[in-house]
Amino acid sequence: MHRLSDKDKKIWDFYKSNLKSIKKIDKKIEVNLNNISLMTKVLKPNVNFTLDSKIKKQIKSNKLTFDAMIDLHGKTEIQAYDLIKNFIKDSYLNNFKNIIIITGKGSNNKGKLKLKTPLWLKNEGLSKYIVGFENMPHNKGGQGALFVKLKNKSKYKL
Repeated sequence: MHRLSDKDKKIWDFYKSNLKSIKKIDKKIEVNLNNISLMTKVLKPNVNFTLDSKIKKQIKSNKLTFDAMIDLHGKTEIQAYDLIKNFIKDSYLNNFKNIIIITGKGSNNKGKLKLKTPLWLKNEGLSKYIVGFENMPHNKGGQGALFVKLKNKSKYKL
């Protein structure tokens, strides 16, 4: 341990003597629980489902990772809707952001699931979890698969 010089001792003594003159401010911060709800957004149904060009480029260039995928081949309309509904909600709750729904194209590119899935994603019950969606690029499933971008769970309350 070093010894303090006389000069340092004088500075230290001066500092100590002035500590008593410093007023302590009692800062009691009241937390109003009503204001906390203002910090998070309410999860509302979406009306615009277009994705920005940056995300589209990332999908095409394989720079975007997908968190989950579901394949609806061989499912009836009722089964597919239930699977999609549960898949979207579970993915949102697990804080997944990028998911794939494989519908298949159907015969003559007019499959029921291919046509119905975008409508289901736009309905009020599911749209509140979704930022947007788009058909996958041709080399990744094309019109037989949908990329879905989900909202960030930490920014919303249910």
